[in-house]
This record gives sequence, structure tokens and C-alpha cells, in this order.
Amino acid sequence: MRTANTHKNMARCAATATLACVLGLGLAAPAYADTASDLAAARTKLEQIGTQTQQIYDELATQTQALDQTAGEITQKQQEIADGQAKLSTYVAGEYKTGGLSLLQVLTGVDDLSDMLNRLFYYGKVSDKQAQTIQEVKELKQQLTDKQSEQEKNVAATQKKVDELNAQQAEAQNVVNSLDSQLQAELAAEAEANAALQAGINASTAEKATVSNETAGTTENTNNGGQTSNNNNQGGNTPAPTPAPAPTPQPSTPAPAPTLSAPSQSVDGGSVVSRAYSKLGCAYSWGGIGPNSFDCSGFVSYCLTGRYCRLGTTGTFMGWTRVSDPQPGDVVVNSYHTGIYIGGGQMIHASDYNTGVIISSVAAGMNNNYIFVRY
Repeated sequence: MRTANTHKNMARCAATATLACVLGLGLAAPAYADTASDLAAARTKLEQIGTQTQQIYDELATQTQALDQTAGEITQKQQEIADGQAKLSTYVAGEYKTGGLSLLQVLTGVDDLSDMLNRLFYYGKVSDKQAQTIQEVKELKQQLTDKQSEQEKNVAATQKKVDELNAQQAEAQNVVNSLDSQLQAELAAEAEANAALQAGINASTAEKATVSNETAGTTENTNNGGQTSNNNNQGGNTPAPTPAPAPTPQPSTPAPAPTLSAPSQSVDGGSVVSRAYSKLGCAYSWGGIGPNSFDCSGFVSYCLTGRYCRLGTTGTFMGWTRVSDPQPGDVVVNSYHTGIYIGGGQMIHASDYNTGVIISSVAAGMNNNYIFVRY
């Protein structure tokens, strides 16, 4: 049975190609194939930039948090420095009953060598401790200042990356939008060309049928006239022999015109879902309409019709009747993607090159403005 169908399809394609040449309609490879491939690459690039942008945003948030923490540490250390300076002043005042004594002031009024040595010893302790505290304070302030400066540079560099990625993302989105519009235009042009080709095929078939019927009528009249002439040529009372009846020619029946995958407008939801399940695991390919690889609209077209054809693009499906009570076999669609609803909030769709035809949750994609339509 499959072999017979294959021969029929080959014959149909040959007839279509011949008529297309006569009508001046070229049968070149679909133009949308290259555009669809470019669009797929552009969408992949856009997704990559989105992932990078999210990573950079996370990095920027971490760096900003660290910078805020350093600023808090600086404030805390400055307070500790002020407290240490206050304690040092108190220590000096308690030791000598005055602050900021010079060596001459310490030695004034020395009574003997022992008193002088004691005073020099305590003066040295105070000077050493003061110098040590001041040095520690300077080092701590410098460390915090350097740390803050480095963190500010990191934040500025990361913010620059964010700005660059945002610009790349906007540019990539423009490319995707442009290619998507171009793809839809090419598919629409192809559909128009197919419609013209089908009209030519139908007209050619009708013309052949008319010519065949006229030829058959002419042949029948000629045969009847010949019989009458023979009867009239018999003279006298001699009965003319009865000629054998001539076979009546049968009008030729025109072969049915080939069709271009015109689907029925009445579909069974169960059959649609069954076809969708049967293609789970098939590969994804842009412009693919089966039998082993599909793009999203090619997959939906197969599920609805049971034939490896293309009913249109997502833009086409968006114009179908929208439903608020989706049933298994309805179409899930937005401007960029489509699939078959199988119930329970799930759909089967030709997802991408990595996953192929899979089952996914419709709710997970609701932020992409999915709607339900019925074919």
C-alpha cells in the first residue's frame, strides 16, 4: 500500500512540476529555509546574551553589597580610631596630669638622677605607645581606603559590562524581530504561489475533461450518421441487412486533480493528540515538516492534518478562533512558538535543537503570552 501511494505521489509531483513550467511558476527550494535558519541562530544568540546579562547582574549585586559592607567597616574603624585617640589622651593626662608634654617639660624640676631616669622611662613609654597607635591607625585607614577604591573600580567595570550587554540584547532583539517578519512574508508568498499553482492545475484538469467530453460526443454522432446512410442506400424491397450495433463510446473520466495538502476543517481532538504523542523524541529542524524532524508550526500542521504539510506560521494560527475552554487537540500559540494542547495544562511541541519534540507545561510559558485557538 505504501509503495502504491509513493508511486502516486511521484506521479502527482511530476504532473505538478510540468504544469508549473507551462504556467511559468518556478518550483525552487523554499526561500524561508535559509531565513528560518538565520532566525534560529539569532534567537539562540539572544538567549545567550540574556543568560550572560543575568550572570553579570548577579555579579554586580554581589560587588555592590561588598562595597557597602566595606563602607560600613570604614565607618566602624573611624569610630574605633576616635575612641583610641580619646583613650590615649586620657592615658597621657593621667600619667603626667597634662597632655602633650615635651621632653623639656618632663625634665623640669628634676631633683636627682633617679627622679630624672624615672621620668625619662615613663616619657618613653608614652611616646612609644602614642607612635604605635598612630601608626596602626594610619595603616588601617590606608588598607580600608585601598579596599574601597578597588571595589569601586570593580563595580564600575561590571556596570560597563551590563550596559554593553543591554545594548547587544537590544540589537539582537531587533534582528530577531526583522527575521521573524521576513520569514512570515516569505511563507505568505509561498502560500500565494501554491494557491496560484493549484488554480492552474484545476483549470488544466477542467479543460481536459471538457475536450474529452466533446470528442466523445462527436464520435457518437458520426457513427449514427453512417448507419442511416447505409439504410437509405438499400434499393427496392430488398430488406437491408441489420448491421451489428456499434459500441457506444463512453466519455472519458478525467483523473482527479492533485491537491496541495488541503486539510479538512473538521478535526478530531483525540486523533490530533495521538499524532502528537507519536512524534515524541523527533528532532527539531527549522522549516521541517516531517516525518522525522519538525519546526514548531510544521509539527502542529502534521498533528492537525495527519499529513506532512504546512498550514502556515504562528502568525497564521494566531488568527484562528480563540477559545477560553481549551480541549485536547487545540493549538497553543504566540507570535514565536506553537504546540498541541494535550490537557492537564500541558502541551507537546517541537521545542528547539537540543530537545526536539517534547512535553512541556503551558503555564511555564504563560509569560510569553500563549493563547488557545481551535482549528
